[in-house]
Amino acid sequence: MNPLVAILAQSKPSFWLPAPVSNFAGPVDWDFYFVYWVSIFFLVLITALLAIFMWKYRAPKGAHAQSHNDHHLLLEVVWTGIPLILSLMMFWYGYRGYVAMQTPPADGISIVAEAQKWAWNFSYASNGANVPGMSDDFNAVRAKVRSGEFTSEQAAAEEDKILEKAGLHVPMGVPIDITVMAADVLHSFYIPAFRVKKDCVPGRTGKLWFIANEAGIYDLFCAEYCGQGHSWMHTKVVVHETVEEFEKWLEIAGSYDETLPFDENGKIVWKRRGCISCHSIDGTKKVGPSWKGLFGSMRKFISIGTPGELIADEAYIEDSIRFPMNRVADGYPPQMPVVKLTDKEILWVTEYIKSLGQNSGGTENPRKEN
Repeated sequence: MNPLVAILAQSKPSFWLPAPVSNFAGPVDWDFYFVYWVSIFFLVLITALLAIFMWKYRAPKGAHAQSHNDHHLLLEVVWTGIPLILSLMMFWYGYRGYVAMQTPPADGISIVAEAQKWAWNFSYASNGANVPGMSDDFNAVRAKVRSGEFTSEQAAAEEDKILEKAGLHVPMGVPIDITVMAADVLHSFYIPAFRVKKDCVPGRTGKLWFIANEAGIYDLFCAEYCGQGHSWMHTKVVVHETVEEFEKWLEIAGSYDETLPFDENGKIVWKRRGCISCHSIDGTKKVGPSWKGLFGSMRKFISIGTPGELIADEAYIEDSIRFPMNRVADGYPPQMPVVKLTDKEILWVTEYIKSLGQNSGGTENPRKEN
């Protein structure tokens, strides 16, 4: 490593940045601290010279201001040349880092990270496993810590349990190739400890890659304001010590215990696939209508600008999942993304909705849910 890089790059957490644990952390930290210390140096120098010159060359009391039109070629070359050189250095180091970040190796592990309001979902190309971020579960743990219900040890144990089948999992020391997508609005994939960030733009795919250097659990945030639940869009990255450990986890990731009752698996789907972010189960109105008492009720909707009504039966629920824009629930914005559930997941979700209470067929106005 270049001696200057070694001086400027950190190896432990600082006031500004967490401890670096990826291949990009060193170069990014070098860029940051190079700009930082150059700025501090010139801030102190210019402020000090300004104060000194104001004192040393102050005009006597009662003196009138005079116009001066003097030049000093050497000074002008110096104060133009030095900032130019420093600016070119900053550009070069930033450009070099940008090119490296945009050039993933061919032998990386491919993962698709899909963002939606307000959850993450991770798909692994090697075996098709689909793993949720489970943002709501992590937020529930954080809320219990704030309220004093959980100690830090209890919170860590609960998070470990959640991470058995949730979060972004990667092996240490292996290139990870992430494709980012957004199902609804602009989001941003951000792992501070890895120093990687990429906007997730609806209708486009983005690419980023990294190599995790230390096993552990790290935070993954959405770094772009995406609506009411933006601050809830938080999950974890688990770095496994070996590829074998990662592959063992991957074998069971995203799987369901099919010996469980359908409605219990439906509740798991509700959490895993992000339904929990928009649909409550206790009658509370969220971004979408509550599932409590939904099955069998008369649902008002808007279809291509035309109002209509239908009983919420199995077909209605399946159609609402597969084609959410066909019938938009009256009183709610048309913003539900297409969630690619399997036939079994749709069956389980339907049975779970049934278990939350059935309506005898009376008309229900979603606007009045609270």
